[in-house]
Amino acid sequence: MKPQWHVIHVLSRTEKKVAERLEKKGIIIYLPIQKQLRQWSDRKKWVEMVVLSGYVFVKVSYKDHFQVLQTPGVSRFLKHNNVPVCISDLELQRFRDFVEKAADSLIKFSTEKLPIGTVITIQTGQFKGFSGEVVEHKGKYKLTVELSNFGHFLVVLSSSDVLPQ
Repeated sequence: MKPQWHVIHVLSRTEKKVAERLEKKGIIIYLPIQKQLRQWSDRKKWVEMVVLSGYVFVKVSYKDHFQVLQTPGVSRFLKHNNVPVCISDLELQRFRDFVEKAADSLIKFSTEKLPIGTVITIQTGQFKGFSGEVVEHKGKYKLTVELSNFGHFLVVLSSSDVLPQ
């Protein structure tokens, strides 16, 4: 069977270590990372933060599932109706592109559905072609994009070139 992209759930705060262990086993992984400026009492520092806390993408065939599950820190495969969720190459590439284009915006994930807003497709700017729901929160606009077959909603705080204030 041809390798496909899957989502694995990992133990809290082990995403980077699990990704490293899987790569050492020769498994293709994708771990979305975003640089964020963090403030300490004495300094500011850019740090790499995991975009999707608790999850790592792996490209494996069915016969490699056991090898993935035997990796320390891996909890389980994300499933729907007791079948591991598969993500197409195209869908994962769109997600990668989204994360790269959103480098200057804050990306957050929520397992809870956000309030239903106006469905839009962005026509210009760095998010051109993405669709989602616009909601207002604390005076700022957010773009919500539902990732098919994933059960999560992606939220990006907009910059002025994405949505007018």
